[in-house]
Amino acid sequence: MVGSYSWGTPFKRVLFAGCFLLSWGPPMGVCTFVVHVIPAAPSVGQNVTLSVETGLEPLRHFDWYRGKLTDGSTRIFSYFPGQDRPQRNGVKFTGREVGFPNGSLLLWGALANDSGTYQVSLQLVPMGTEKGSVELRVNVPATTLAPETVPTPSTGLGIPPASAAPSAPQVLGWVVAGVVVGVLLAGALGAVIIYRLVLRRSDLAGSSTVKLDPKGKKPRSARGEFQPPAGLGQGEAESA
Repeated sequence: MVGSYSWGTPFKRVLFAGCFLLSWGPPMGVCTFVVHVIPAAPSVGQNVTLSVETGLEPLRHFDWYRGKLTDGSTRIFSYFPGQDRPQRNGVKFTGREVGFPNGSLLLWGALANDSGTYQVSLQLVPMGTEKGSVELRVNVPATTLAPETVPTPSTGLGIPPASAAPSAPQVLGWVVAGVVVGVLLAGALGAVIIYRLVLRRSDLAGSSTVKLDPKGKKPRSARGEFQPPAGLGQGEAESA
């Protein structure tokens, strides 16, 4: 038939060519990638890298999340490689997260509460999205655990009970010290009294041994008997 044209075969060829070209385009949401934790068993205070190994660079941008959800409430930051200000921080940003153009995340000075689920969403060039997640566990060394302190009640005057009421050994020590001081003082006082008594008796004994006769200035005994002076014989003494 003149002027007639069949659209069946050419249309099928175009559709087949389009499907063939699309099959060579970048996959959309079907690729998987691994996120490595470096070091594998980090401890408190260490720097931790959540390393993305995809081989899908360059990236349009990527988003990191902390938690099970991937929305604005869990977003740590968004990163746009090649821009002057590539990192745009979110509500879960703590000031210690840094992004890299390949999609990785560096966490400075890991803390115990940094443990949990981390998710990343990669926006590919020219299109497509890939998602990955990883569990981070930050180990807490036993030496960093401080012993739990129990507050001591006060006495109402602002003085701790330990200073308000001395312990039994302290009280016993003060009692022993008081007894020792008392014994020493009593011994010293007794020695002084005994010394005074002995000195007084010696003075009395010395004053009563020799007395002078008030008339002749001659020495006499305490009983009134005449004592001959030195140099006189016994006969002269009797005649006198």
